[in-house]
Amino acid sequence: MKLSKNKQSIKINRRPIIGVFINEKFFQRSKMRRFAQKLVQANEKTRCTLYFFCLKNINWQEKTICGQLLNKHKQWQKELFPFPDIIYDRGTGFTGKEKAMVEAARKRLKKIPDIQFINSCKLDKWQVHQRLNKYAALKKYLPPTFLSKGLADIEKKIGRYKYLFLKSADGSGGKNVFALEKKTSGFVFSYFSKNKHRKVTAPTLKNLPQALKNLGLKPEGLVLQQGVQLLKLNGCPWDLRVLLVKNNMGTWETVYTQARVAPEGAVITNAALGGKVKNYSTVYSVLKKGYPSLPTEAQISRISLLIARYLEKEFGLFGEIGIDLGIDESGKVWFLEANSKPSKLPEKKLEDTEGISPQFLKILEYACYLYQKKA
Repeated sequence: MKLSKNKQSIKINRRPIIGVFINEKFFQRSKMRRFAQKLVQANEKTRCTLYFFCLKNINWQEKTICGQLLNKHKQWQKELFPFPDIIYDRGTGFTGKEKAMVEAARKRLKKIPDIQFINSCKLDKWQVHQRLNKYAALKKYLPPTFLSKGLADIEKKIGRYKYLFLKSADGSGGKNVFALEKKTSGFVFSYFSKNKHRKVTAPTLKNLPQALKNLGLKPEGLVLQQGVQLLKLNGCPWDLRVLLVKNNMGTWETVYTQARVAPEGAVITNAALGGKVKNYSTVYSVLKKGYPSLPTEAQISRISLLIARYLEKEFGLFGEIGIDLGIDESGKVWFLEANSKPSKLPEKKLEDTEGISPQFLKILEYACYLYQKKA
């Protein structure tokens, strides 16, 4: 990526000013560069002042940010900007001391009255379950979920439920997900490690802590979720990612409902780990005859919007949410988790990858709505 520098502050003649908060390593990943390009492309229509910045770019004393923008020559260029009107928070993947520094910066920025945030709240899996579980309207969609105190807890829950998903409370991308199943002959461990889906059988849970350690996990503090026996497509389990984004009126819209099909022999469906993505309408047409109770896309959308409304009630306003759902063999819908910084690059053969993508345009239109509402 070519990067030119210009330390002179640019004249701001387009509002709102939207600062996209990112990890310092954001532009090192091709998918993230593509994300930035798609957002800039969508901004050709909304014509906001749009720049990207990380923690080290903030000058607190001067109230300026050395942000990056894509210039007319398609080069990323550093410019000096004032603090933004809207911060679109896409900052993820922070480790160690970075996490504390980033959270402190977020809190400091939130104290500035003129700045509004989009999606600065991370949806911790355990907190989400605890808060949603108190609502009668949602209980039927929530699998039994617990916070592990250690190996004894896991042994107790697997004895009761026979099938569990063990997850890091703040993990994403499927890499910190561990499936544990009890069989008559022992236990089956299923997980993704060293670029490969793995399935290991064991007579006891003696080696479970070591298996978890390979994923950077330990028995204490894990989220234990009763495993859903997902419907299968050609022998492979699949779940759903429903992408919800607010529009220029501040209301939720379902941008897409996509099925994520696990690779053969695997139980983790995430596309980043080798899974295939299909439109739910395609999967529905294939499976509907064999499963008459399979919910329609409209029903899936209604459930997702209901969950989003309760998430906002508990955690505050969002501009976009990825809702992950599972459907079991009886056609029952289960809420698996929610992501406040969802992957949303358009999928080849399913979406238009060249033109302006609605998931990128709508979030900018929502930012404009927030700015105009406050003005």
